[in-house]
Amino acid sequence: MKLKIALAACALLLAAAPAGATIIIATGPGNLQPPENVLFNNNPPNGTTITGVTNQTGASVSIRGGETLVGNGGQARVEALDGLVNTTGSAFGGLPASQLAFDLTNPALGFTSTEFRIFVGSGTATTATLTFLDTAGQTFSNTFDILPNGFFSALATNGETIDKFSFTTNGSFEDVRQVRLGGVQSISALVPEPMSWALMILGFGGVGVIARRRRLLESAAPA
Repeated sequence: MKLKIALAACALLLAAAPAGATIIIATGPGNLQPPENVLFNNNPPNGTTITGVTNQTGASVSIRGGETLVGNGGQARVEALDGLVNTTGSAFGGLPASQLAFDLTNPALGFTSTEFRIFVGSGTATTATLTFLDTAGQTFSNTFDILPNGFFSALATNGETIDKFSFTTNGSFEDVRQVRLGGVQSISALVPEPMSWALMILGFGGVGVIARRRRLLESAAPA
């Protein structure tokens, strides 16, 4: 009976899960255009982490790297102090080691879209590997050629929310510019996804059935 209840609960929760929720990563001419620019108007100090702010919701955005970074301009332009971004930093918050990682400073916030441009300039990079982490801890990754316009974008679908993202290239580049975010919103990081709830309930139901059968076998065994 317990197993049947667990299976029924599992089926209900799975039915409530978003169908086909994913993060679509793409390269292209910059048609997504999320509404918020990331700005460096506060002239952040140089360092392996620099901080910008979105121009509508005022959300703080941290950019991390493996070398000293410089934040320039009104609309964000992230450069390396030596002129070329070419150093891989350590893994960060579920993301792999990368040249740059972007994260909303407030852990209670997530977002649903982003767009940015990798400007190779005098660098040597020809491909970029982008990795996105959603608020449930699932990663989405893809590798693309860097087109002449250098634009990349990502869009969360069917209730998905992006937590943070990073990228690394196969060489060096001058800067990342025109960084934009969309759908900045609060998240409930402590609430498991419906799939997680379903698996936990199914597991508890299975443990209960096993324990009950063991008690029945023990009671039926001869003294």
